[in-house]
Amino acid sequence: MTGSSAPKRVPSEERVFSLVLALVASPQGLTKSELLSSVYGYSQRYDRGVIDSSLERQFERDKAQVRELGIPVETIDSPLEPGNNQLTRYRISKERLQLPEDVRFSADELMLLKMASLAWSDGSLGAESRWASMKLTSLGVNLDVRNLGIAPRLSILEPAAPALQLAINEGRVVRFDYRLPSRPSALSRHVAPLRLHRAEGRWHLIAYDLERESSRVFLLSRIASEVVVTQDPFDPALRAHIEPALAELLRLPYEQRAVVLVRKGSAAEARLEPRGDADPARLGHGPATDDPREIELGTLDYSAFADELAGYGDEAIALGPAQLRESVTAKLEAIRSQHEPRGSANHV
Repeated sequence: MTGSSAPKRVPSEERVFSLVLALVASPQGLTKSELLSSVYGYSQRYDRGVIDSSLERQFERDKAQVRELGIPVETIDSPLEPGNNQLTRYRISKERLQLPEDVRFSADELMLLKMASLAWSDGSLGAESRWASMKLTSLGVNLDVRNLGIAPRLSILEPAAPALQLAINEGRVVRFDYRLPSRPSALSRHVAPLRLHRAEGRWHLIAYDLERESSRVFLLSRIASEVVVTQDPFDPALRAHIEPALAELLRLPYEQRAVVLVRKGSAAEARLEPRGDADPARLGHGPATDDPREIELGTLDYSAFADELAGYGDEAIALGPAQLRESVTAKLEAIRSQHEPRGSANHV
């Protein structure tokens, strides 16, 4: 027999969900090679003893996505060879995800949660991940909802997503209007859509701009019109631009830094802390305190991050840089002006 067929593409949400299951189910943690050789979505491409840089980059992106969802992934150094990342073990601590002791669910609530987990965004969770869940249960792994915390939302709620995914699957060119924060009106875009990618809790389109003849990354939330899927196919060779564009995207948080003050125990803390730089005092190993916490983190887009911070209200304060503070202030002032009673300036 000649060569085997290429492994089928595993949807991102199935791969990430399977990764979370594996990390929760292993209290002692798993090494990268153990995860790549056993987790659905990696194992089909894993070849023991062969270094696959694209597979390892995919693992790093998925691990970052899990953390962005608010799920803390712990790393455990090997006591024999500290610093050897091939021996580093990864796990998700059930204790870190556990809800307060006084939180309990009735039988009906548990049944509804179970039904919701099986449906997983109207069927987007495939049979493979359901099988993984049932297998873990059969092995005696305690996966009750008290240990799972808040379930991540892996569905794509952006209106532009279905048309873009269709065009990606069928290899067809799309047109849409795109709004930039620095411009008063939207601009028309004519692109080859290559991949949808989630980062910092926002969905991005990796594409090749056919008019500018270069790769581009678009925020789905800034698409200001209906996505028109044309009948024009694009050259499959353009998919070679995906990895360089992703590498450029993932480099930005190292250059675009922000410092935020968050209220202890707030939603802002829960969302932003996993994305911040590691600090034992912030990870529960330092002294307990109710003081606000200062978090330094990188961001892909200052304007989009300002939108997020404004949504936290007084739970988060942007300390720097200046352009982030100014953007957050402007957005909060716009919100205030929208809620002021009309004609209030005429009253004494």
